[in-house]
Amino acid sequence: MKIAFDIRGIDGARGGKGIWTANVLKSILNNDRENEYYLYTNKDWNNIYKHLSNVHIMRVWGKGLIWHLRFYWSLLKNKIDTLVATESYIVPYLHDPDKLDVGLVVHDLVAFKSPAKHQRRATWIEKITLKKAVKKSKWILTVSQYTKKDLIERYPKLMLSNKITVVYAGIRDAFLRKTDANKIIEVQRRYNLDPDYIMMAGTLEPRKNIIGALEAYSLISPFNQQRYRFVVAGRKGWYYKKIFQKVKELKLVGRVKFLEYIPDEDLATLMQGAKIFLFPSFYEGFGLPILEAMANGVPVLASRVSSIPELGVDAIHYADPYDSVDIADGITQLLDNEEYCKSLRAKGYEQVKKYSWGKTANLILETIQL
Repeated sequence: MKIAFDIRGIDGARGGKGIWTANVLKSILNNDRENEYYLYTNKDWNNIYKHLSNVHIMRVWGKGLIWHLRFYWSLLKNKIDTLVATESYIVPYLHDPDKLDVGLVVHDLVAFKSPAKHQRRATWIEKITLKKAVKKSKWILTVSQYTKKDLIERYPKLMLSNKITVVYAGIRDAFLRKTDANKIIEVQRRYNLDPDYIMMAGTLEPRKNIIGALEAYSLISPFNQQRYRFVVAGRKGWYYKKIFQKVKELKLVGRVKFLEYIPDEDLATLMQGAKIFLFPSFYEGFGLPILEAMANGVPVLASRVSSIPELGVDAIHYADPYDSVDIADGITQLLDNEEYCKSLRAKGYEQVKKYSWGKTANLILETIQL
């Protein structure tokens, strides 16, 4: 088979889609020598798979709709059998099912369920294209049972249940390696951090509820605020200026540290050094940082909404993302109760055993080769 992937999201400061695509692709290409893979990008890409004769990098120039039209034309010209559509619904919306099979990856329905917390342009495009894209795609791949349920409920007349396969994420290699105490101290010093801190990781955007986390942090005791700095690691997304304004408004300047995007190795090391990990998101299709924090033995406080309970089960402390007092109470419990944290760590280690990129990759190949 000739299988194509849209790899535009895996360069540079990757978001959740890019992380998922990069790791699934890595697992597939390291094990499959039978199929031919065509990796489509819109930039000069450092081909890390040049040693594999069945991998072809396809550069298509252009932006916006022009790029997608050229992308689709190239898929047809090269007689691609299957497109795994990882980044956009546009080509799945446009394609002719008689000429191309599509496996559509749906990470979440945030454009429909929390549009005010999503990019306006992305929301507009997804609302226009998703219905026809899921109808015309041969397979649909969702990253959680929750997203599968969302899709089925949104388009009940399309009878999507039999087309959907749930393909979870795994844990990035950097987050599976234990770091010794000296290395943790060295990385903490490099980022100008004290040894004790509360950590949060994710793009600075409304959906992640960083403002709610800041409000909660401002409500914990002065003693805990003094002892534990609040560290937020993540690149600037959209509407991020309100986050910095909130820091000033709450008089937390000097207590909150923003690291922006940092490499996986350093992020994993800093995560291992954190006292607790916060993830009070309003909506998640999966919630990869939760999995990676649990893999590193860090107690997690997260929202009891969307896919998060499916991922965390009883291995994390839940809070209402719309209630800063509830989040603050949870932070205090985790900071002050070591036995409780020990219990969550043990449960977390068991929970993460259920997930791996290898399982995900095999399931995708089994699905699109049926």
